[in-house]
Amino acid sequence: MKSLLRKSVAVLSCLLLLNSQIFSVHAISSNTGNTDSSVSVSSEVQENITLTVSIFENSGRGWILNPIQLSCPEGSGLTELIETLERYAYLEDAVISDGQLLSLTDDAGTLYDGGPDQEDEWLMILNGIEQDNLKYMTDENGDLVDFAFQDGDTLQLVFSSTDTSNMEMQSVSTPSHSLSTADDVLPWDTEYDNALRAGCGWLKTNSDSALALTTFGAIGYTVDYKYLTRILRNIYQQQTPTGIELALNILCVSFCGISAENFSQNLLDKLISFPDLDRTATVYGLLAYDCNSYDVPADALNSRDAMLNVIMAGQNPDGGITNIQGEESDVFLTALSLVALAPYRDDQTVGPCIDRALEWLATQQDSNGFYHSDTYESCQATSAVILALSSLSISLTDERFCANGHNLMEALMQFNVENSGFSEQLDDSPSVTATELALLAICSQKTGRNPLILRSPVTGSGSIDFSASSEISEEESSVPSTVDDGTRSRIHTGLIGGISGVSVGIVIMLGVLLHLKNKYKSD
Repeated sequence: MKSLLRKSVAVLSCLLLLNSQIFSVHAISSNTGNTDSSVSVSSEVQENITLTVSIFENSGRGWILNPIQLSCPEGSGLTELIETLERYAYLEDAVISDGQLLSLTDDAGTLYDGGPDQEDEWLMILNGIEQDNLKYMTDENGDLVDFAFQDGDTLQLVFSSTDTSNMEMQSVSTPSHSLSTADDVLPWDTEYDNALRAGCGWLKTNSDSALALTTFGAIGYTVDYKYLTRILRNIYQQQTPTGIELALNILCVSFCGISAENFSQNLLDKLISFPDLDRTATVYGLLAYDCNSYDVPADALNSRDAMLNVIMAGQNPDGGITNIQGEESDVFLTALSLVALAPYRDDQTVGPCIDRALEWLATQQDSNGFYHSDTYESCQATSAVILALSSLSISLTDERFCANGHNLMEALMQFNVENSGFSEQLDDSPSVTATELALLAICSQKTGRNPLILRSPVTGSGSIDFSASSEISEEESSVPSTVDDGTRSRIHTGLIGGISGVSVGIVIMLGVLLHLKNKYKSD
């Protein structure tokens, strides 16, 4: 009888403890003020490293991939690096065996085969030293472990053909200029690389915006799964986005490798039929159409022709563009309009509009090389002009945009906050929007192209559906559960009530057992 009594008390204690745990869990799940706090407890965020990567083929003496900086998860090897390049459409395919690159297909579909049956070969040069393979490395204890890149490593992949195999390796070192179709280019400075790296790190910590994720995609800066999922889910949950938000959402999902037509809800259709787009939203909308060469019906409400006409209708007699007819021309909107109009520069109507806008922009640069917003030197305005010139293949050495010998990159770097982002005004704290535009501007100079156009179009084969939210566990995502508070409360109340009922029943049972025990003694 005593044994039965002890067991009953133990069961009751466990049930009461379980009851208290439910209250504890409920308190955590109701804390929606900071969703990241619960994630940091359940899983550790993986650190990233930064690599400089380039791919060169010496038969044609050209770059398959101009030297770029990539952010990769710590512990990444050659396979993970190649997968990152494929994810961001720098490459189409690659074959790796035993830590050695055998063949590679670039973003244009050209195959460079250096397999065992081929006379050509791939050379791998890590930090200036040629490597036979990148499969194993020696750790600090002298043991052989799987190879992993270290932060700051520089990797050159060189396709060596038979007729040029004796070429000296130093001849394929990182160029001092960026690739560009312009006649002249601005010398590249390591200061710009440092600004890209620090700016991306600061932006990821301080922004969950669609443009931030677009910026990372354009630069090739990788982010963890939770960060990406959080932003994409935010896009899915938007009920009534504005025209600008819708366009930025399309840019974002496109740079994540998802067709805007297949993103749970067809974002492209929404933009095509969106009513009353103002001129600024139209500019962003045209950028969204062209980022992935989306097909838009010619008779649609917001067709490409309609958008072009809306943008050009905002051009003032001085050549600048304004959001509302009759207002003063705006530097930022004029420059961003040029980025959107650039793919249509050969059109007999668009071409003259671009020329007049460029002439006006050339008159707006101050004596120190800055562009202004209202009365102050503006990082966003200066960045937008750099983007415009890059999109039109105009070098920053063009004398029209070098006031007193000051080029635009010199001006832009004045807004850079050391080891952080970019400020909108000089000597101010970093700003999210200023940092986003500045990073895109620097990227445009590094690649010599408009970074808001995908190198390889995303096809309609991929899709994502966030309506199936139950398939994603809360450990994998920092997004709150889709169960509403009322339902969650009823679930908790039901569980607590059920357990309380069981507890009361056990108390009654214990009372009966005690009564029987006393009666047994008396007998």
